[in-house]
Amino acid sequence: MKRQNDLQLILAITAAALLAACAPVKEAKETSPPVVTGVSVVTVHSQSTTEYYEAVGTIKPEITSVLGAEISGTVRKISVKEGDRVRRGQVLAVIDSRAQQAQLEAASAGIEESDQGLEEVRQALQAAEADRKFAEATFQRYKALLAKTSVSQQEYDNAETRYKGAIANEMAAQAKLKQMEARQRQAQAQHSSAATMLSYSRIVSPIDGVVTAKSVDEGTLVMPGTPLITVEQTGNFRLDAGLPERFLGLVHVGESVPATLGPQQVEGRVVEVVPAADPSTRTFVARVLLPRECKCQSGQYGSAKFAIGAGDRLLVPSNALVQRGELEGLFVVDSKGVAYYRLVKTGKTFGSQIEILSGLDDGERVAVSKIGQLSDGIRVQTS
Repeated sequence: MKRQNDLQLILAITAAALLAACAPVKEAKETSPPVVTGVSVVTVHSQSTTEYYEAVGTIKPEITSVLGAEISGTVRKISVKEGDRVRRGQVLAVIDSRAQQAQLEAASAGIEESDQGLEEVRQALQAAEADRKFAEATFQRYKALLAKTSVSQQEYDNAETRYKGAIANEMAAQAKLKQMEARQRQAQAQHSSAATMLSYSRIVSPIDGVVTAKSVDEGTLVMPGTPLITVEQTGNFRLDAGLPERFLGLVHVGESVPATLGPQQVEGRVVEVVPAADPSTRTFVARVLLPRECKCQSGQYGSAKFAIGAGDRLLVPSNALVQRGELEGLFVVDSKGVAYYRLVKTGKTFGSQIEILSGLDDGERVAVSKIGQLSDGIRVQTS
């Protein structure tokens, strides 16, 4: 009986030992590294890319007219307010013109006076011409008679003197005519000047557009040069963008540039490059003409991208980048299908791709999907 019990004990111990020996094998199978399937990878190569500089600026109308006073006087009437649409030739304001009206009336009187004087001189010249012709004929007749001794020397001398006097009178009348003609031209010029000054009392819009500023009110005394009303053309806008002066020789008139205007993405064209840089900001202005269909407002913020160079860069999709605190890295997949986390230094962004400056070599593969399921040393199965 005792032997039978000892045999059962030995069998129990042996069974327990066998179970203990099998347990590590099961645990080893459970702790084997998992495999992440369906991971997309890309092979990284250097790519030729164009570098852009995004410049910000302000949208402005292609034409802005600041209408100012050209004469001094009191503003009698203003017919528009901010936001009103106006047409070319429309009267926007009126300045007191009584002084200019008086000058115009005086100039008109001067023209009438010069016209009368000119007519009188012309009549006097006709009389002088007739007198000279008569005196000339008399002189020629006396000259022939003197040769025949039919008249005395005294009579001949008197005829010659009258003829010379008639010539002098005719020349004086001709000179007077020229003087009166010059006086008439002067009177006409004064009349034209007075009419021009009178026209300055009416402030007229030179373009079709919208009133964006009204700088004075009725009753204000203004001087020449005082801004009164600002009119901006609608439909044609441009973006005045500021770029660092180091890019001055890289922006050219006529090139197309993509522009961002709030939610809008439009294609613009460089129409002017201001060659002088602002000494305070060290920037120059490039003016970009925007398409007519863009929904723009004067003073709106906008930006444009200018091509400033090209070169070869190592680019990876932006969604492959893994941010850990202030560090950036990628999951690089080796030839055995194992993913390793590697720190990298990034550069500029080019659309949906980002430049890698260091930490990655040409030809390596990086994971671009299921990034959240990856860890350092994990096996992956690519899709």
